[in-house]
Amino acid sequence: MRFIKLVIISLIVLATLITGLSALFPSTVIVSRAMEVSALPSQIEKYTSNLKEWKYWMSDLKQNKVVWVGDTVKISTQSINLVSKNENSATFNWVAAGQRPYIVKIEWIPLQKGIYVIHWSFEQHVKWYPWEKFQTLLNEKVLGYKMESELANLRDLLLQESNK
Repeated sequence: MRFIKLVIISLIVLATLITGLSALFPSTVIVSRAMEVSALPSQIEKYTSNLKEWKYWMSDLKQNKVVWVGDTVKISTQSINLVSKNENSATFNWVAAGQRPYIVKIEWIPLQKGIYVIHWSFEQHVKWYPWEKFQTLLNEKVLGYKMESELANLRDLLLQESNK
């Protein structure tokens, strides 16, 4: 009986400690990357705001089976759909199985004539649950590397397009 009490009290203390530690992490996590490109704004808009054009620079769309359901693209356990767009940005809702949805925004900001900065961000709002807060620790490592790689693909595509 004494051993069972010790185990129960230890589990309660451990759960409280983990929850308290996770409370120190933010509930909103943003991972962003940016890259300079030499391109026309119409070219940037074509490849960033139209999901059908993502297949030319996004490796997940090249390598995996893509299913279209209306305006939503489904790749494996993820779905992406356009929420809004304007002349300088596009906003998407990106849902991955087992995670809270991401608000994904791609902006192209003029730097000087013919040169733009493409800024790509993933924003995720999580609840207070410790497992959700700890999961966000991986976002910077996993998403950041992937975003850099995909932006490089986009830059190369835009460079090829402008050299035609």
